[in-house]
Amino acid sequence: MLHDTVHPVQIQRLHERVVQQLVQQIVGGAFAPGDSLPTEPDLAQRFGVSRTVVREAVRVLASKGLLAVRQGSGMWVQEPDRWDHLDPLIIFEQVNTQGGQALLDELIETRRVLETEIASMAAARRTEEDLAALRDALVGMERSKDDARAYTQYDIVFHDAILAAARNRLLREALRPVANVMRAGRFIAVRRAGVISRSLPSHHAIYDAIASSDAAQAREAMRRHITQFEEDIRAGLREGALQE
Repeated sequence: MLHDTVHPVQIQRLHERVVQQLVQQIVGGAFAPGDSLPTEPDLAQRFGVSRTVVREAVRVLASKGLLAVRQGSGMWVQEPDRWDHLDPLIIFEQVNTQGGQALLDELIETRRVLETEIASMAAARRTEEDLAALRDALVGMERSKDDARAYTQYDIVFHDAILAAARNRLLREALRPVANVMRAGRFIAVRRAGVISRSLPSHHAIYDAIASSDAAQAREAMRRHITQFEEDIRAGLREGALQE
């Protein structure tokens, strides 16, 4: 039976919303490995969408390794070892479920190892164009201090600009799964009171170090920034900041 917390879907990108709710159900344990999902018509009725939308959502879930689908036999949940554990949505839901603390630890640890070195490399390799992109992002953050969502978008642009300045395509690919999840994490962390007032100075410190071509200071400024982010996202998760 579909879990009682499923809500009708009535907004754009319908299949993505269906995917999100079903991932929550599967990763959260409402459906155990081997369980069959309701039929396509039943899912369409429960979510308030067309069968075409359900069909697309099922296709996406199968591509993530969450579902096995056999024509004429239905669809059922696969064992966790078949899931794509680098998929951002799966990672995010695992972090938010009971027992996901170890995964969050690993994600933050990975970000700390990679992004501190990326900041150091950016300080050594940045161009004036890179600095202009970082300044533009900082200006956007300053102007968005009262709009958490807009602030977070500029925050993402800022970190993307640092990654571009480091000029290492392999590091960019290595960071991608973690970065995708941490993008969502920023939206959680920034909802805490006082986060933006703490976040802005740390971004300025990172910028100053990169602008000064001080690799060691850039590494340290990024380390401090990630430590603050860790505190904020952990508190945000405890406070239920995932809820819109």
